Amino acid sequence: MDSAVETLLSLARTRPEQPLLVTQGRSYGYGSFARRAATLAGELVDTGLTRGARVALLLDAYDDFFVTMFAVWLAGGVVVPLNTTLPAADLEWLIAKSRPDVLLTPAGGKPPKLTASSASSAPRCLAVAAADLSEAPLEALDALVPVGPDELAMVMFTSGTTGRPKGVCQRLRAIGANAGLVADRLGLTAADRIFINTPPYFTSGICHFLTLMAHGGGTAGRTGFFFGSGLLDEIAEAGCTGFGGAPAHLVRVVEPLDEPWPTGAPRFWVSSGDHLPLDVIDRARRVLPGLLLFNMYGLTEVSGRLCVLSPDELDQRRGSVGRPLGEMAVTVRGPDGEPLPDGEVGELYVAGPLVMQEYLDDPDVTAASLTPHGFRTGDFGRRDTDGFIWVEGRHDDIIKRGGEKVSLMHIQDALRTLGLFADVAVLAADDELLGRVPVAFVVPSDPATFERAGVMRALRRALPATSLPSRVVALAEIPRTGSGKPLRTELLRLDRRPR
Repeated sequence: MDSAVETLLSLARTRPEQPLLVTQGRSYGYGSFARRAATLAGELVDTGLTRGARVALLLDAYDDFFVTMFAVWLAGGVVVPLNTTLPAADLEWLIAKSRPDVLLTPAGGKPPKLTASSASSAPRCLAVAAADLSEAPLEALDALVPVGPDELAMVMFTSGTTGRPKGVCQRLRAIGANAGLVADRLGLTAADRIFINTPPYFTSGICHFLTLMAHGGGTAGRTGFFFGSGLLDEIAEAGCTGFGGAPAHLVRVVEPLDEPWPTGAPRFWVSSGDHLPLDVIDRARRVLPGLLLFNMYGLTEVSGRLCVLSPDELDQRRGSVGRPLGEMAVTVRGPDGEPLPDGEVGELYVAGPLVMQEYLDDPDVTAASLTPHGFRTGDFGRRDTDGFIWVEGRHDDIIKRGGEKVSLMHIQDALRTLGLFADVAVLAADDELLGRVPVAFVVPSDPATFERAGVMRALRRALPATSLPSRVVALAEIPRTGSGKPLRTELLRLDRRPR
């Protein structure tokens, strides 16, 4: 399977006018995109970028980010995406951790201020604007020596929602192979275009872009977290055949709809990054008839997606995230690392060619994670006899409340089935008596009629007493990351507010 760079170079020569990226009123065909990337690659080499050097991308515009990503690869460098929304102290920590030679920032923007202690080793800062880059002749591509398929190509930092972010070191071959395998499962063609408003620096944003490119398709990107019919309008306006995002995107689209959406619905929908509740799946199929809904499970440590559940498997394997891609294998193991029988819940281990090389400069964490049985995901789930995987949540999603195991995901699903909320999230909070207790955060569809006592009465009919939330916190909106994941720290802070 070709690497991402080989795919881009081939399509730039054979189908230069084929649309690749549309964003903020700017459009790039494969040829224009590749020639701009070649121009920037040449500038990086001319300014002293050496092979294997790391280049950090502090960019949130889709064209700036993706053109620059390929420019770094064409110059033989290693891409280090940075989350532009992080506080200055967190960005400084990531920069110090990854030690990039160059930091690319938007033209007209201000580079981050570094403390005196780290200024001596600060990277060179260069500004970039993809729209202003000249288009080098295709011959200029021949003069470049891109990063090789088996060389380190990217350091992707994990979200850090459960601790300090870890730098996932990944080869170019694995990045491209992941995209190609997903494109095969989705049945994509060059006529497909996916709409995303996941930031480009997240693993999911990169994966969506490369997946559509794998079969010659395109991407339309808009910043901002869209929801409801507004998202469907954006998809139709961009001429997209599909959408890729978090479960929260689908939840916010289907919850307000009572009747089938008349026109402009996408052909396919990719939901990944978190659990997709069964009631949301049922509602989506009713209000978006004919929609091909793909449920996925992925990890930064495998460059994106790991398991895919196709639309034709949805009814028979309700709640599953599907089967592993290609030669990837998922096993379920107990605390001692021994495999568990099909149907039993344990920790998910992953093995195969897409698994990362290592965590950046973390040999102890790498050794603990890359075991003889495969990569320890920290996620818990089960496997059936046909190889389908069900994810029950992360280690933190299964808590002990007074000695009883409680699944936060099951509580979240029960809340959704009540039909009372536009959005929900369930987290664990510390408790002096019980150890940890579930706390439900909800956005009432009708705040005027919201009643906590009524919610608890309804939950008692759906959940055992040990799984009832300790408290229900009503909010106007659940704070989420750009990829749709709940911001745990912020939610727990809101829980501590005087009420």
